[in-house]
Amino acid sequence: ECKETFRRYMRQQAQFAGLQILTYCLMSNHIHILLRVPAPAEISDAELIDRVQALYGPEAPETLRLKEDLERAGRIPKKIRERLLKRMGDVSAFMKELKQRFSRSYNQTHQRFGTLWAERFKSVLVEDNSEAVRTVAAYIDLNPMRGSLAGDPKDYPFCGYAEALSGDARARAGLLSVMGTDDWATGSAEYR
Repeated sequence: ECKETFRRYMRQQAQFAGLQILTYCLMSNHIHILLRVPAPAEISDAELIDRVQALYGPEAPETLRLKEDLERAGRIPKKIRERLLKRMGDVSAFMKELKQRFSRSYNQTHQRFGTLWAERFKSVLVEDNSEAVRTVAAYIDLNPMRGSLAGDPKDYPFCGYAEALSGDARARAGLLSVMGTDDWATGSAEYR
């Protein structure tokens, strides 16, 4: 299923970029993703390797090269490090790479070529206060109902809310962050 592939790529790309997915909804002709961009922080070489591995896999040439550099020289070369860091913590870079990666995969699977999206993505900056973030999250998670794909968002498997209800720890962490609590029972009931 294409949406499952997209969701996997989205999670991998977010982990690489250091962004937190609060919730999302994958529709047939568009996507909504609510992201939190953390304050810039120093990233160790070990963390950098972990992020590259999350994106490409443990046996990917990119991962193996970084591990080899770290073993041989005790650090990742400055130019490589800078190039990787440029791609992190940036919503535009996240979306560009996610859309490109999925497009390549989709095109290869369906023997086609070209872009899948007609327009550049649109982004809206949301003030990081509980009410604003909660409103945007609810708008996103209710999208399947507005699109007549489900009578309840819990029944649409390609949204953050349904994924959280199914027990996915990352989806739950995102919604708990939206609700400003650590307690799933209380937070999910209030969000509902």
